[in-house]
Amino acid sequence: MRILRLKIRNFRQFYGECELEFLSDDTSRITVIHGENGSGKTSLLNAFKWVLYGKTDFDTGEQTILNELALSEISPGAVTELSLELEFEHEGSTYTVHRKQEFKRTGEALEAEPIGKSVPTLSWIDDRGKYETAKNPANRINQLIPEQMHSYFFFNGERIEKLANVSASGEIRDAIKTLMGLEIIDRASDHLGRLVIKDLRKEASETASADYRDLLEKESRINSEIDQRKQERDTASKSSKGFQTELDAINASYEKIADVKAKAEQRRSLEAERGTIEGELEKLSQERMELVSQTGALAFLSDTVASVSNVLEDCRKRGELPYKIRRTFIDDLLHDAKCICGTQLAEGTQARAAIEGYRDQATGEDLEAAFTDVVSNLRAMPRERTRLYAQLSTWSSKESDYNKRLKAITEELDEISSSLGSSDIEDVKRLEERRNELTKLQADERLKIAKAKDSIELLNDDLAKVKKEIEKVQSKSQKEDLARQKLEFAEACKSLVDNLHEALAEETRHHLSSKVNDTFQSILRKDFYAEIDRDYTLRIFKDVPGVGKQPVSEKSTGENQVISLSFIASLVNLAKERNKAKTTFFKGGVYPLIMDSPFGALDREYREKIAQHIPDLADQVIVFASNSQWSKEVDDKCRPFIGKEYSLVYHAPKSKGREEDTDYVKRTDGPEFTKIEEGYLGH
Repeated sequence: MRILRLKIRNFRQFYGECELEFLSDDTSRITVIHGENGSGKTSLLNAFKWVLYGKTDFDTGEQTILNELALSEISPGAVTELSLELEFEHEGSTYTVHRKQEFKRTGEALEAEPIGKSVPTLSWIDDRGKYETAKNPANRINQLIPEQMHSYFFFNGERIEKLANVSASGEIRDAIKTLMGLEIIDRASDHLGRLVIKDLRKEASETASADYRDLLEKESRINSEIDQRKQERDTASKSSKGFQTELDAINASYEKIADVKAKAEQRRSLEAERGTIEGELEKLSQERMELVSQTGALAFLSDTVASVSNVLEDCRKRGELPYKIRRTFIDDLLHDAKCICGTQLAEGTQARAAIEGYRDQATGEDLEAAFTDVVSNLRAMPRERTRLYAQLSTWSSKESDYNKRLKAITEELDEISSSLGSSDIEDVKRLEERRNELTKLQADERLKIAKAKDSIELLNDDLAKVKKEIEKVQSKSQKEDLARQKLEFAEACKSLVDNLHEALAEETRHHLSSKVNDTFQSILRKDFYAEIDRDYTLRIFKDVPGVGKQPVSEKSTGENQVISLSFIASLVNLAKERNKAKTTFFKGGVYPLIMDSPFGALDREYREKIAQHIPDLADQVIVFASNSQWSKEVDDKCRPFIGKEYSLVYHAPKSKGREEDTDYVKRTDGPEFTKIEEGYLGH
C-alpha cells in the first residue's frame, strides 16, 4: 500500500481546500511535513484516522474537528461541512476513500453540532481499468488496513513510549493476533464452543443413559461456570486498564507542574521498578515450583540411595549384576552347537544342558543396560541433590533481596504520596486524592482477576475429572454411541483449533521479539537487549557479571521510546514478510508508516541513529516534525531519501505584545488556521 494524495476541507486548523501529494518509490520513500507546535501536525495524523475509520484521538473527541474560520463564515442555524479524501494504491488498484460530516452552527459563539454520522465512501479502479464501489466501505477499509492495527502505522511519537509499559501488553498481543489473521481461528473456536458443542451435548444427553446424562449435565455446568469466571476476569481486566489510563493522565498532569515534576518522575520510576521486581518474583516462584516438581524427591532419598547402592555393589561383587557372561555369547554357542573348548553341544547331551544352565544366569542386554543406567543415576543423585539445595538457597537469597527492595520502594512511594497529598497546591491535592482512589479501585480489580484465574484453574481440574468419568461410561445403544462420537469429535476439533491458535501466536511472538531486539540494539548505545516476553510485554534486559540476565527496571524516556519504535518498525517489517509469503493465516500487508514527532524527547545521538533507520522502516514513511526536532544530523541522514516536503504555516490570532511574523507563524485578525506550502522553509 502506498498513499498518493490527501485532500482536506475545513478539518481542524485547515481552512478551505488543502492538498498533499506523496511521492514514494525505491529511493524517494520519505515525505516530511514541517511545522511548529500547534500548527496542525497532530491534526494531519488524525486526518488519516478520521477519513478511514471516522475516529480521532483528540482529547476533545470529534466535537471540535470543524475549522473555526469556516464556522465563523456561516450564521447561527446554518450548515457547513468538512470532508477528507484519501487516495492510495494497493495491489495494482487505486482506491479513493471519501468521508464528510455536516455541522450546524448552534449560536453566536463558535459552536456547532454534527448532523448525523460521518458518511464514508470507497471506490477503486483495478489493474484492468474497471471502476468499482464498495457496498460496505467500512468493512472493506478494515480489510485493507485493520483498524486494530492503525495506531501502529499512524502513531504519535510523543506518546509512543507507553508501549513499553506493562499495561500495553494487551495491545501488543492483539496486534500480533491481528497481524497473523487469526480472526478466522477465533471465530472457529467460538463457533465450535458456543454453538456446535452445545447442540451436540444436548443431543447426546437426550439419547444417554442416566449415568452419562448426569455427567454431561455436570460438564455443562462446569463449562458455564468457567465462561462466567472468564467474563468476570475480562471485565475486571478492562476496568483495570481503564483505571490505568486515568492514572497515566494524572501522572502526565503532575509532570506539567514544575513544583512536583521531580517527585512525579521519581514515583513513575519506582513504580516501574516495583512492577519489574514483582514480575521477577513471579518468574522465580514458577521456576522453583518446576524444579521442585522435577527433582524435589532428591531431598528425601539420601538413605535410600545409599541402601540401593550397597545392594547393587554386593550383586556386582558376587558377579550377579551384571553377570560375567553375556546371554548373547551363550546363545551363539548353542546356535553353533559347539563350545569354545571344541566340545560338541548336540541336543540332549549333558554338555549342552550345562551350557543352557549358564544361559539362565547370564545377563541380557536390557538388564545390563538397566543396571548401567541405575548405577549411573545413583552416582549422580548426590551431586543433583547438592545442586538442588544450592539453587533453592540462591533463589531464597534473591527472593529476600527482592522483598527488601519492594519494602523500601513501598516506603518511598508512601512518602511521595503523603507529600503530594499535603501539598499547598490545590490541583496537586485534588489529583493525589483521585489517584489514591483509582489505585484502590485498580487493586480491587486485580484481586478479582486473581480470584477468577484461581477459580478457572480449579474448575478446569474438575472438568478433567468429569471427562475421565465420561470415558468410563459405556454406551447403552448405537444411537447413544453415535451421539457421543460426534460430541467427542467436536471437542477434539475445538482443542486442536485452540492449540493451533496458541502455537501460531507463540511462533510470531518469538519471531517478532528477535526483530525488535535487532533494531533496538542497532539504535541503543548501551549494552542492553530487548524482547517481548511470554506476557507480551516489551522488556529491556542486561547481562550482569556473575548473575546473568537481569531486567532493566529504571528505563529512561528515551530508552522506552527506542524500544517502542523498534517494536513498530519490526511489526511493519514482519507484516511485509507475511504478505510476501501468502500463507493461510499470516496475511500481513505492505503498510506505510506515518509518524508524528518520532524523535520526541530523544537526545542528539539517539535522533541521529533513529534518523539513520527511518528510510528502512517501511516502503513509505511520512514524518511530521518541528524545526527543533528536524536537526542537521536528522536532515543529513534523511535528505537522500526525501521525495516530498511541506511546511505548515500557522496563522495565529493577534495577541498583545506578540505581533511578529516568522516563516512558520503569521498573525491574523480572525480565527486561527493553517496553510500548507510545498518545500522546507527551515532552509
